[in-house]
Amino acid sequence: MSTLPAILHDQISALLDAGDRLFERGDDEGALRKYREAEALLPSVREPWEASTLVLIAIGDTLFQMRDFAAAAEALLDAIDCAGGEENPFIHLRLGQCAYELGEHEGAVESLKAAYELGGPDVFEDEEEVYLALLQVKQA
Repeated sequence: MSTLPAILHDQISALLDAGDRLFERGDDEGALRKYREAEALLPSVREPWEASTLVLIAIGDTLFQMRDFAAAAEALLDAIDCAGGEENPFIHLRLGQCAYELGEHEGAVESLKAAYELGGPDVFEDEEEVYLALLQVKQA
């Protein structure tokens, strides 16, 4: 994985931290604004940068919490193509959840299975039971 020049990395990290604080306080709109500011600082070629993965995960997760499942899935699909994204169980979890909420149950099972294989049952720990149950039903 590649890292950005320090000055750019520091700016993006500061915006992510600010967004995370807003997200934790329940200000999803404010968090999303900070994450979008961080996204605007990313190089046009995003894939090699770990910072791209982190920013896009934050955007996707926030949009998921806001119940904008299509937009969340779009951000997460971009994240999966960035540095370390394919091996990140959280991305697969959120993609599976988005697919489920959008009625795409085959895609949901595929992504949830990948999340489980990469992260084990812990990745489902703080999530609604329906997602792990869906995976268990399909494996039976």
